[in-house]
Amino acid sequence: MQITKLAVIGAGTMGSSIVMALIMSGLKVVLKDTDSQVLEKGLNNIDQFLQKKIDKGLDPLKAQSMKKLIIPATDYSEFADVDIVIEAVSEAINVKKRVFEELDEWCNLDTILTTNTSSLSITQIGSFTRRPDKVIGLHFFNPAHIMKLVEVIPSMETSNDTIQAIIQLANLINKVSVKVEECPSFLVNRLLTRYMNEALWCLQGKVAKIDEIDKAAIDMAMPLGPLALRDMNGADIGIQVANYNFKEYGSRFEFPQLLNNMVNNNYLGKKTGKGFYLYSENNPKPVSVNNEIYQLIDQSLPTQHSNVPVDIRLFLPMINEAFLVIQEKICRIDAIDLALKTGLGMRIGPLELAEKIGLANCLKYLEELYNLFGERFRPAFYLRKLVYARKTTVL
Repeated sequence: MQITKLAVIGAGTMGSSIVMALIMSGLKVVLKDTDSQVLEKGLNNIDQFLQKKIDKGLDPLKAQSMKKLIIPATDYSEFADVDIVIEAVSEAINVKKRVFEELDEWCNLDTILTTNTSSLSITQIGSFTRRPDKVIGLHFFNPAHIMKLVEVIPSMETSNDTIQAIIQLANLINKVSVKVEECPSFLVNRLLTRYMNEALWCLQGKVAKIDEIDKAAIDMAMPLGPLALRDMNGADIGIQVANYNFKEYGSRFEFPQLLNNMVNNNYLGKKTGKGFYLYSENNPKPVSVNNEIYQLIDQSLPTQHSNVPVDIRLFLPMINEAFLVIQEKICRIDAIDLALKTGLGMRIGPLELAEKIGLANCLKYLEELYNLFGERFRPAFYLRKLVYARKTTVL
């Protein structure tokens, strides 16, 4: 497929970052938002991205030529000859329904329509159009112009030609693409949620303190601890994701009351200056731990200690979920670690981590925790099979 002109719907943080990723590869892009002020803010974001590139050595004339590739729009008049559309509006199915119905009317019949949704059903979104074979998930990671991973998620109706065209686009903009079968939260966010929830359980269960949990995760695999990451994204966003996954997957995705208590007390993280950590207006890094969080924990709850080290316990739910992903054939086995490392910046992927801990040890730890705490630690049968067969590696 020849890709010459694209469009991005939604000029918010993610939309403007996606546009930056596209123009860096020399692609012409329509940036549309119905709100002219949001559109202007999105263009300003792109100016800031370009200035940072200039500060790092990009030729200002090159930056200027990149900026000229953007066509700002508040309507669909520029969409007749667009090859691919990337939707980046709010994560609400009714909003996406309206957008895809409009795109179906305005775009050429050959235009591919993609959604940047991080969790919603691609098949449902495709049903809002008369071209479900040309609708596909294209999930970027924030910031899209820096993070290397994109998840490519076909629906039940997506054609192979559409899949290949989107993989071609990913290659064109220098992204690592991982094809993922449709499931709630897809691959990376599905595994990430299990790890993020366990950090909350460890805190609520008085297994470790805030800074101890984050240090354990960083020492093991992560560039940033789970509680600091929760502060960065916002507890209000976190609870939406947690509720969605709990509704879709059931009890193994249950999360503790602590997260509700934080939202109710407006401890949302950086956006309110208080989360697990305290923040000052002019300092992006935490000033100190927010000790008031401990007052939100019900002290009558039993301490959830076990013989499993905290660093391993944090990652066991993610590791176990990776084996469930293998059981369900959600993606190629060798894509799991690649996706988690490029999407989250992990130094070692969950399957590599399982091999490092030892598959038999992972199963032993999971069984111990399952006996203590129930469903969120029920071992995946695929892991059991590997251990029964005395395997020490996954591949």
